[in-house]
Amino acid sequence: HARSASPQPRVDMAKKDKKEPERREEEEEEVDGQVDVGPDDGKKKKKKKKARAAPVVEDDEVPKRVCLGDSGTMKRMLDDAAVKALLDGAYEEDVGLSNVKLIVGFAGVGASLASHVYPATFPKNWWVLLACCAWYFICSGILQLLLSFVELESILLTKGKPDSSGKRGVGFNVSSHFPRFQEMYTLGITPLPRGSIGLVLSAKFKPMDISPGTAMVIADGFAQHEWNVADYFDEEGFFREASFIEECRRFFNEYEGSLQKKSN
Repeated sequence: HARSASPQPRVDMAKKDKKEPERREEEEEEVDGQVDVGPDDGKKKKKKKKARAAPVVEDDEVPKRVCLGDSGTMKRMLDDAAVKALLDGAYEEDVGLSNVKLIVGFAGVGASLASHVYPATFPKNWWVLLACCAWYFICSGILQLLLSFVELESILLTKGKPDSSGKRGVGFNVSSHFPRFQEMYTLGITPLPRGSIGLVLSAKFKPMDISPGTAMVIADGFAQHEWNVADYFDEEGFFREASFIEECRRFFNEYEGSLQKKSN
């Protein structure tokens, strides 16, 4: 009996040896499945979170995003949206002053070209170099004066809308104000009766102190509107451009209506 019973444990041990690798493979598969499921779920959650954060845009446009601490980039996005809202409303940009700035800028750059092609070597051409440097600084100073004392915070100069007879009305000077570390963005409109070339003689926009709860002020041809940037930038930094453009259009329409009432 001892001899006949001895092979039985060996068979059982062989079965156990065969089952152990299978169990190990099953356990590894389970572990791998758990590891694979985790990141997929995380990715899905992240995708869902991004989908919630990104605003709905039209025409397959990529949503614009900005660092919430970068007030300069935020102001540029808001300015571009305001310009888009006004130019899409049958207004035409007045580029007269821009052309003057281009001419002055090219004239200053031309001085450097003249200093290079003058047919003489240093020190015989010292007076040419002096004249070119002086001319360049004069042109640069003119551009700086225009920016600091004429344009100020202007972002767009427009021509007036033509009436039935083809005569254009008074144009607009659109300015914006958004100090650093502040949450209120201000858009202002002032009349431009002499066109962009006469901006130096036109009234300049200065943000007015308005009472709390009053976002828009329109009086004597001047208009001002304030918006809280938190209403158009979410916590992820996505810009709700379409909503802001609609608000700007509403503001411009109110301003046009006030001018029509004043003319009547």
